[in-house]
Amino acid sequence: MRSELAVGAAFVVDLAFVLLFATVGRISHVEGVTVAGVLGVAWPFVVALVVGWALARRRSGWPVRMPGSSTVWLVTAVLGLVLRVATGGGFAWTFGVVTLVALGLFLVGWRCAVEVFRFTVQGLGRWADRTAARR
Repeated sequence: MRSELAVGAAFVVDLAFVLLFATVGRISHVEGVTVAGVLGVAWPFVVALVVGWALARRRSGWPVRMPGSSTVWLVTAVLGLVLRVATGGGFAWTFGVVTLVALGLFLVGWRCAVEVFRFTVQGLGRWADRTAARR
């Protein structure tokens, strides 16, 4: 149950970052922030996020940790761009680069922060236990 909760929470975090990406994009182009507008920009990336999660779970079994993060990120960015263009959305190389960088920072970045926190808590605890055992 706990791992299912962690997976669900991690997916919600990823989804929130995809929606944040779409929202910031609309704001930066002065297009107005409405639910319909954000969802109109976000839907290809949300669909790609679901596919990325499915592939990451199949490849590494755990898209929440670092090994699965690159799959989630790259599939979300690249497939999202492909779906956007295939359905009549515009494309510019600069948008492609911004998409890769922003979603990389969002989707991989929070996992890096969790890993650093986990190492800090668990790694230092193990080190302290070994040091205390030597005394």
